[in-house]
Amino acid sequence: MTGQNPPPPSGDKPPSDPTVQWWEQPRSDAPNPAQADPTLLRGDLGGYTPPPQQLPYQSGTGDHGAYTPPPANPYGGGVPQPPQQQFGAYPAAQPQQQWGAPPRPPSSGNKAVWWIVGGAITLVGVLVLGVIIFAANKAEDALGPDSEEWAGNYEFIEGKNACDLVDLSVLDQWSSTRQTTTHTEHAPYEYIGGGSYNCSAQNKNAGRDANGADLTLQVEFKTGSENESDYSRWKNSDTRTTGKGYENGAVSGLGSEAYYAIEQQTYSSIPNDYSYVVAAHDSNISVKVEIEVETMRSMDEQAMRTAAESQVRAVLAALKK
Repeated sequence: MTGQNPPPPSGDKPPSDPTVQWWEQPRSDAPNPAQADPTLLRGDLGGYTPPPQQLPYQSGTGDHGAYTPPPANPYGGGVPQPPQQQFGAYPAAQPQQQWGAPPRPPSSGNKAVWWIVGGAITLVGVLVLGVIIFAANKAEDALGPDSEEWAGNYEFIEGKNACDLVDLSVLDQWSSTRQTTTHTEHAPYEYIGGGSYNCSAQNKNAGRDANGADLTLQVEFKTGSENESDYSRWKNSDTRTTGKGYENGAVSGLGSEAYYAIEQQTYSSIPNDYSYVVAAHDSNISVKVEIEVETMRSMDEQAMRTAAESQVRAVLAALKK
């Protein structure tokens, strides 16, 4: 913005140089820079008058007026201190709770003892583990699938039906109507051998006094842990009872050993009950066949003996290696 320059302030001399504006001329009453206080920032601008000292606020009085110093201590010892602030004071800082792992206890100086104890415990654990592994390996070697403890001349055949080992048609000479047929097969255990076949068949004719005939087959293979063969247990049970109606004896030419046992129960008004058992043992196998006949006629001992022995012989032939 342009225009006529304003007049110089009152008391100032007009500039001697018409090209210099009045505000560019130095003031006649400006302080001499040579006389400025060197300890003050821009002391050349004039003397500095400090503001009046303000007294500190007295807490609890509510009075912002002049401060009255406390009276002198009549007992000496210097000027007494003003009372401490009672209200509005901040509580003393409390130590913060430290989280995390607890501090380690100071060393007891027995580190060597603990090292020895820990080493001993580790050594005992390694020894126990070694003994267990060694025993397991020995057991596996002794009771493995090919162990001589239970292997022999006969073997279990996977998938073989137990009733296929015998000829159930031998029952037809006493009763021709089939009622039930059941069978079970148990494979040998991997480390102790064994295994078994079981078959049961029953024929029964119609009518109150009709004839009936049953055939039961039991086959047991030796196990590595047995102390007595199944053949021995069967024989002790089947030949224990003696007297009227009971008979038993040895059978030759059937396995390494064999026996027969007969039981007869006769009645006057109901069918008589006849049982004929033949059992044999050879190598690692025990075989037992029992034929039971219910009839009003007398017992055909020879027919029952032939049927039982032939079934045992057929089983031995079917399972021999």
